[in-house]
Amino acid sequence: MKLSIAADKINRASSEAWIKRLNWIYMDERIQNQFNFQIHDKNSADVLGSLYISRAKDEEEIKSKKLFCTQFINSTHIFTGSRFLGLHHFDREKGKFTVAVERNAQLWYSQSPSGDVLVFVAPYQSDLGEIIENEIIIDRFNNPYDVKDKHIKKHLSIFFKYCSCTSQHATLNMNNYLFRRYLLLKDFRYRSTYRKRLLDVFERLILILLGCAAVWASLYAGGKI
Repeated sequence: MKLSIAADKINRASSEAWIKRLNWIYMDERIQNQFNFQIHDKNSADVLGSLYISRAKDEEEIKSKKLFCTQFINSTHIFTGSRFLGLHHFDREKGKFTVAVERNAQLWYSQSPSGDVLVFVAPYQSDLGEIIENEIIIDRFNNPYDVKDKHIKKHLSIFFKYCSCTSQHATLNMNNYLFRRYLLLKDFRYRSTYRKRLLDVFERLILILLGCAAVWASLYAGGKI
């Protein structure tokens, strides 16, 4: 590739990324509108630990420098506060028994330097146990402009279900566990790993079935069944 062609490609990509960072404004407004609609159900939100929203643009350092959305990496976080678990545990740092809580389950939208959008969920952080996964990518978009209300509603629905699945009161429920495995399987970072594991399980199941079939055929041939 010629130097001039490489320079032209980088310039075009830089211009496209600038436009995508500008488009974050409109996506962020749609997220805020959907968030406002959800928190009207205050009683349900309180069960999750209340719901909050924060943005990279609200960070003090970014605000003090008066940076525009095209000048930093954008992100928008929807997260829970703390919910009491109704159980006491021994807090080693405080050296006494305290009421256990779980906190900070998250749904967030993060923009890459190229302007693409990744959508994550993260589990509750609990005093009584840990969830295996730290975060899961549930969606991705080439441009914030492509993230419509229907997508945000779907993301919120997944997030609320994920909260119910990662609360310590429900982590051992098989349906909840399978839902978490399903989300991990869809995450492109883990897809190949989990597909390989599924194939391994499938192969072992086939071997067991073939073994059973061979035993059955042997018994049948010997007139024992």
